[in-house]
Amino acid sequence: MKKKSLFLFAFITTSLHEYAQNPMEVGAEYIRSFGKGYNHTKVAARGESFNNGKSSFSAGITYQLASSKSYSVSRGLGLYFGYRYSFTDKVYGNSPFAGARILFSLENFEGQTKNNSLFITPWAEAGYHFLFADRYFVAPSVGYGRTIKFSNDYHSLDEDNGGRIIPSLSAGYRFNP
Repeated sequence: MKKKSLFLFAFITTSLHEYAQNPMEVGAEYIRSFGKGYNHTKVAARGESFNNGKSSFSAGITYQLASSKSYSVSRGLGLYFGYRYSFTDKVYGNSPFAGARILFSLENFEGQTKNNSLFITPWAEAGYHFLFADRYFVAPSVGYGRTIKFSNDYHSLDEDNGGRIIPSLSAGYRFNP
C-alpha cells in the first residue's frame, strides 16, 4: 500500500510540476459579430493555457450586450472553447497565430418569450499575440464563422443564423512559471 501511495504522490507532484512550467493567461475579451442584419457585441472573461511554444487552449464565459442596430435585440450568456497555433516558438515573445473556437450561447430575445434560444458558432481566427514586460498581453484577431440555431424559433427574423465576421480583442495578465 505504501508503494502505491508513494507512486501516486510522485506522479501527481511530477504532473503538477510539469503543468506549472507552462504559462497561463487570464483576462477579458471584446468580441464583435457581423452578419446579415446581425450586429452584436459580447464581452468575455477568458483563460488560456500554453502547452508548449506552439499551441494553447482557451476557454471563456461570454455575456451578450444588447444591440440597437439589430432587429432582434437579445441578451444572453455563452461558453467557448478554443485552440491556437503559434507560428513561432517564442513562449515569452510576440507571435502571429491561427486557431479555432466554438461558442455555445443561450440568448433571450426582447418582446418574445422568456425561453432561451441555443446557438452554436464555430469559427476560425487569425491574429497576433503581443506580450509586454513578460506579464501583460494583448491579442487582436479576426475570424470567420457560422452561427447555427439549435432551438425553436423564439424570435421574429432569421437574421441570427448564418455567416459571421468576428473581430476580437483580448487583454490581460500572464502567470509565468
